[in-house]
Amino acid sequence: MPKGVVAIVGTTGVGKSELGVQLAKALNGEVINGDSMQVYKGLDIITNKMPMKEREGIPHHLMDFLESSQEYRVTEFTEDAIKIINDIHIHNRIPIIVGGTHYYIQSLLWKNSLIKDYDDKEYDNDSENDEILNSETDILYKRLQEVDPIMANKWHQNDRRKIRRSLQIYLQTGKCHSDWIKEQNQPDEKALSLRFPRTCIFWLYADPKVLDQRLDKRVDKMIEEGLFEELIYLRNKVKNESVHTSSGESINYTRGIWQVIGCKEFEPYLKALEETPHCDNNVIDTIKESSIEAMKAATRRYSRKQIRWIRNKLLLKCQESNLDGADANCVTLEKWNQDVRDVAIRITKEFLDNGTGPDPKSLSSEANELLNPGTDMNTFDNLKTWTKYECDICRIFNDNSPVVINGLANWNQHLQSKWHRSNVKFKKEMDMNWDGQFPPWFKKKKSLAS
Repeated sequence: MPKGVVAIVGTTGVGKSELGVQLAKALNGEVINGDSMQVYKGLDIITNKMPMKEREGIPHHLMDFLESSQEYRVTEFTEDAIKIINDIHIHNRIPIIVGGTHYYIQSLLWKNSLIKDYDDKEYDNDSENDEILNSETDILYKRLQEVDPIMANKWHQNDRRKIRRSLQIYLQTGKCHSDWIKEQNQPDEKALSLRFPRTCIFWLYADPKVLDQRLDKRVDKMIEEGLFEELIYLRNKVKNESVHTSSGESINYTRGIWQVIGCKEFEPYLKALEETPHCDNNVIDTIKESSIEAMKAATRRYSRKQIRWIRNKLLLKCQESNLDGADANCVTLEKWNQDVRDVAIRITKEFLDNGTGPDPKSLSSEANELLNPGTDMNTFDNLKTWTKYECDICRIFNDNSPVVINGLANWNQHLQSKWHRSNVKFKKEMDMNWDGQFPPWFKKKKSLAS
C-alpha cells in the first residue's frame, strides 16, 4: 500500500476506539491518540481510555504520558504526531488517528489549520508584551481595536481569552489575526493544505437520541468503576503539589486536565464532602445526584458540540480538498451493528490502493443529509460582515450598561429570550403608567430582570 493516513472522528461514546483497533488489526496499523485528555497519565476512567485488554496488542501512541499538572498544546501534538506518522510509514505500517478532539486532528491533517508557529505560552524575554497581555480585559480590547479592528469586532468585549489570543498572535507574529485568516482562505493555500497525499477520514455517527441514552449509561458505569476515587486523587494531588491557577485561589476549569468532563460538575459534591464531613446524608446525596445529572448533561452537550465542529469545520476542509483534487474522502458509518468493521476495512483498502472510494453520501440517507458542511464563521468574508448589536431595552435593566450581542444568530436568540421579553413587557407597563416616580418594587424587579 502507498503511504496513507486514516483518521476516525465522531462524538464521544460512539465507538471510535474499537473501530481504530479493528482497522489496525486488518491493515497492519498503529493507533495515534487524538484526544487531548487521554494524553494524561492515569485517570483512565474519567478520560475514557480504552482498557489495555481491549487494545488487542495494537500500539497506541501519544497516550498516557503527561503529568496532570502539565498542559499539552495543539502545536505540540501536531509536531509529535507528524514524527510518529513518519516512523510508522518507515516501517510500512498504517497510522490510524483516533479521537474526539477534532481541532487536534484537523491541525494535523491540514497544514494551514493553525497559524504558523503560534503558541500561547508566555513570552520568556519580552517584558513589554508580557505586561500588555496581563492587562485588564478592557485595556486588551482597546489595544486589539487599534491593531486588528476586524477581530475586535468579532469578539465580545468581555471575552478575555479570545481577545488575548488575537492580540498575542499579532504581538508574536507581527501580523493581524484577521490577516492570517484571510491568507488561510486563499484558493492556492487551500489547494496545497492537505498534509498527507492520501488521507481517509471516517466519521462514526450515531443518532443523538440513541447516543444520549448510551452516554448516560456510560457515566453510571464510570461511577461504578471508580470515577470518584480518580477525582479525589486528582484534587489531593493538586493540594499536595500546590498546583493552582495564577491567582492561587481556585482551579481553572478551562486549562489542562481540568477541562475533562466531570471535574467541574462534581466540584460541589467533593467540596461538600471535604467541608461538611458530618453533614446530613440526605443533603450530600442530593448534591451528588445533582452533580451526576450535570455530568450527563455536559457530556450530551459536548457530543452536540463535536458534531457541529465536524460539520462546520472538518467537512469544509474535506470539501475544499476534494474540489482541489486532493484524495480525501469522509465517510459516515451510522450503526456499529451493521457491518461497520467490514465496511470500513473494505473502503480503506480500496482508498489506499487506488485513491478512490464510494461516494460518501451514497452510504445512507443519514450520510447524504449530514455530509453538507455548515458555514465557517472564521472565514475572512464572514469576519468583514460580522455585526454587533446593542439592546437598548435590556440596557435599562442592566444598570444602564450596554448589552452587547455578537452576531445575527445570537441577536435573534436574544430577542426570543425570556429575559428580553420580560423586559419589553415591563417597560411597556412602565411607559403606560409612568408618573415620574418609580414604584417601591422597581428595584426588586430590576434585579430580577437583570
